[in-house]
Amino acid sequence: MSTLTNIVNLYCRTNAATYDGSGNATLTITVGNFSSVAATGPVSLKVITPFYANVNALPTVSGATSSWLYQNTADDVPSIIQVSFSGFPANSSQTVSVSFSLNSNAPNLPPFGRAIFTTDAANTTDQDSDLTRNVWLFLFVRSSLGTPTAGNTNLYYTSPQTPLIAGSGTSAVPFNFYNGAGTLLSGTGHPSHFTFSTPFYTGVPSAGRPSGFTALYENNDPAIPSVYQLAVPAGVGLLGPTVPTTINIPFQVQTGAPRLLTQSSAIVVPTSTDTQGDFSTAHHRFGILSVAAGAV
Repeated sequence: MSTLTNIVNLYCRTNAATYDGSGNATLTITVGNFSSVAATGPVSLKVITPFYANVNALPTVSGATSSWLYQNTADDVPSIIQVSFSGFPANSSQTVSVSFSLNSNAPNLPPFGRAIFTTDAANTTDQDSDLTRNVWLFLFVRSSLGTPTAGNTNLYYTSPQTPLIAGSGTSAVPFNFYNGAGTLLSGTGHPSHFTFSTPFYTGVPSAGRPSGFTALYENNDPAIPSVYQLAVPAGVGLLGPTVPTTINIPFQVQTGAPRLLTQSSAIVVPTSTDTQGDFSTAHHRFGILSVAAGAV
């Protein structure tokens, strides 16, 4: 049980930003502390970039230091930046502006990113009284483009919102992969890449990971997402567009997680000579429901 007695109440929020005609947008994130007690140890904002968007320069923030936790410019892989504060005043807020550039082949429905503002794992003085306001999913608006030319695949996935007991064992969560362009005996000819960052206070244990599962970035701090990529075997849609390829991925909600539906984003894309025109349905959010013991 935690013995920390300096009780803070951190939060973050944003408004939707708009990409201009050149594909640039500035997102303003508000971070704050509702508590009448100041945070005296390190706290930080983590920004998980949307798919098809990049941060070209780290933000400059008064009284804070910005750094890359993980940087990857691939369309289907998020990056993570961290804005670190040595403490945070009571009853106060501060804005952080992050500039994004949208990749030219981004779908009409832009993916969303996440902002997370928490105490750091190395903070031995502060405890957050409420972790339900520390994560914010942010969106962008863009001008609609013309309908892209269809490819030879139309990949998308589904997954149930699974209840898991915080601090308990591991549960296998099914992810169902479909190919809307699949026909009998004609599915994907090559592996597809399914990429996601982990939801807040949720990890993927090493035991039970499926074949072809790769850690692109891992962090043991439950407030910092890890990034994983799964090679979905060729043949998605081989039995037609309504028959999925289902793969189970183990998840575990960490001790101390808030009791809520914590969400992240994932995307599935074809590789090699498999192609896809519109990726608007290839990405969406998935969720893990953190519950107390006895609730499931």
